Parts: sequence; structure tokens; C-alpha cells
Amino acid sequence: MNIKALQLFTDELFNTPTQPKPMTYDEWASIGLVNGWLGVRANDPATSIKAAQSLWVRAGSQRARLLAEYAPHPITDEEAGNFSELAMLPKCCYWKRCSELRQAGYIIPTGEFRQSSAGVDQQVCAITEAGREILDSIK
Repeated sequence: MNIKALQLFTDELFNTPTQPKPMTYDEWASIGLVNGWLGVRANDPATSIKAAQSLWVRAGSQRARLLAEYAPHPITDEEAGNFSELAMLPKCCYWKRCSELRQAGYIIPTGEFRQSSAGVDQQVCAITEAGREILDSIK
């Protein structure tokens, strides 16, 4: 059941007037995730949908390089960026790619934390079975 249908059902159930409520980005993005495209919203133009579909991990991509760093043992995003050498590239936002890998279910937090180079705690993540399958498929 999508969010709008749920809202109509709830309004009808509690006899409250139906008022259109703007959906948050996360609500729209979750619709895209259900449809198999990470981050796409139902009202996005075709170009955005194509871009979202390209979020799959491809050989040689930043996501593939980062995912490969999580394979041997659990690490932080900063460690993945450093080990893959993506952190050294100008304007490379490796932490965003790590976040996308988490959203896609390819890496998951272990519950452990380590200090970053800035002295703040960062979560440690491990590759999932789905992440290993993706890596195996692009080798």
C-alpha cells in the first residue's frame, strides 16, 4: 500500500478531512526503492529514473571499488575511502557512495565504532551476502 492510499484509509477510518500532504523525500525515495530503483521518486522525469537505475554497482565504478574494500573485513567509510584511494581524488564524495551501498543492502553497520581522522566516532560496516554476490558478478 503506498503512502497516499494509507493516508486516505486513515482519514476515512478516523473521519478526518482528507488534505493533501506533501510527501517527504524519504517517502518518495522509499517508493522508488520498492520498485527496485534506489532513490527514484514516482514523479521524477525519465532522465532521473535512468540515472537511478544506473546505481547498480558496475565494474570499475566508485561503488565497486569501495565495496571491494569491505570484502576482507569490516571497516569505516573513511577507511574504505582511503584504502580505495578515492579519498585522494578531488571532488570525490566517497562517503555518499558508501551511504548508497548501505541503502542498497550491500554493506551493513556492525554496531562497532572507530574514531575517524577528525576524532569523531564512525560506524564500522561489513559486506553482506548480497554485496559479495554483486562483487562476484562483476569480477
